Amino acid sequence: MPTAIYAELLVETPYHTVKQRTLDDQNWVWQEKHNGDRRLVTKNGSTIEDYNRKGDPAKGLPPNIIKALRQHPLHKFILDCEYVQAESRLYVFDILVAGDDVVAVNPYSSRLSYIHSHFDGFHADVLAIQSAVTREEKLALYEHLRAIKAEGFAAKELKAPYRQSNANGTLRFNFKVKFWKDLDAVVICDSTERNKDGNIKDAVRLGVYTHDGRLQEICGSTKKSRYDLKPFDVVKIKYLYGTGEKDAAGKLMYDAAGNPVPKDVVQPSILELRTDKTAKECTIDQIQVNKNWRKR
Repeated sequence: MPTAIYAELLVETPYHTVKQRTLDDQNWVWQEKHNGDRRLVTKNGSTIEDYNRKGDPAKGLPPNIIKALRQHPLHKFILDCEYVQAESRLYVFDILVAGDDVVAVNPYSSRLSYIHSHFDGFHADVLAIQSAVTREEKLALYEHLRAIKAEGFAAKELKAPYRQSNANGTLRFNFKVKFWKDLDAVVICDSTERNKDGNIKDAVRLGVYTHDGRLQEICGSTKKSRYDLKPFDVVKIKYLYGTGEKDAAGKLMYDAAGNPVPKDVVQPSILELRTDKTAKECTIDQIQVNKNWRKR
């Protein structure tokens, strides 16, 4: 059974823009953007297969997810979902085929109805996405996601059909808001990593001080051409995921699983050089621990 060739992708947009355009419009719903691994998952009888956003074979799913999906009453489906490794759960946020019904051309409101009718209460490891519709629900969801240090949220148009992207991922619809954080870090040294051409990357390794006074490396970041950085300089950086001091030695991760940064995700990046702050003031307690690591 074929998957959609390409998944529908979101446009990263500032919160104030998404709020202005969609907060009071009930044709738009807001949903948590779970920080996991995007999958298109198919079922055909007892055969479960998963694909990445380009429709290529993905990494596979754990036994608990496969067992649950095989038990689902639908004999076939194509799901668009997020596999969250920290919870070993699949969050279903779209459906393209449900049994003998091809629903990708249906409005998203219809596809959500299919998701809830077939997956609400089905299994603790395979969950239907929850949507905020009213202004009050959207604002409450936003505050909740900020409080639990989630990745962000998506805003989706209810009247739209499923709209596939293209090969290079530039064709995008709907919106995503990511909760970028920032902190002050210490330059440790130039990077020794090499790029695909074999040249040493124009990057630095960055760290913060632990509570016992050690300078702990937390990430790397590409140098901006306007900065001539040397060891113990202080820079402000932005990042998405933090693990905290007791997990993975307080790293800032590229993605939710700690994997190298995907092509469409910005790694921790330098915002500015801080000449008004000393290296010793850059402590590990600045790191905001992402919800995935808080669950461990």
